Amino acid sequence: MLDSASGIAVHHVGITVASLETSLRFWIDILGFDLVGRDALHDHDFVREVTGVHEGSIELAMLAKGPHVVELLEYKTALGRKALAVQACDSGATHLGLLVKDVDALLCVAASHGWVAFGPPQVVAKGPWAGRRVVYLKGPDNVLIELVEPGPGED
Repeated sequence: MLDSASGIAVHHVGITVASLETSLRFWIDILGFDLVGRDALHDHDFVREVTGVHEGSIELAMLAKGPHVVELLEYKTALGRKALAVQACDSGATHLGLLVKDVDALLCVAASHGWVAFGPPQVVAKGPWAGRRVVYLKGPDNVLIELVEPGPGED
């Protein structure tokens, strides 16, 4: 490892959404994230130099759940903007895994916000996650979230 890379730590995960306001309701009201702050980036040159997006302006919100930070970004303007419809198996696809107390209850509430599970929660049969229930959801912005419910005897 390079010495210059030894201090690397995960700062946040960024997710681009179609509607910041709609997404905030889900992430705050349903998932229980706390709003840390909001910002707007209207300097097209700055946005291009940081993200590679031409003519981009962004409204964003930083959310936290414990030490974990999620940044939601809505590009208000951008050249070439499109919605992606990725599958978990597609190169470059990402998902955020969330530990939840009751996967069934969260699935019911998430569905009312346009999040759809790919199937019923599955119990992991063997290995270090044996007994945990897991399921992937896809949201209105094609974002993937994995819900993980602890197995019997886990916290």
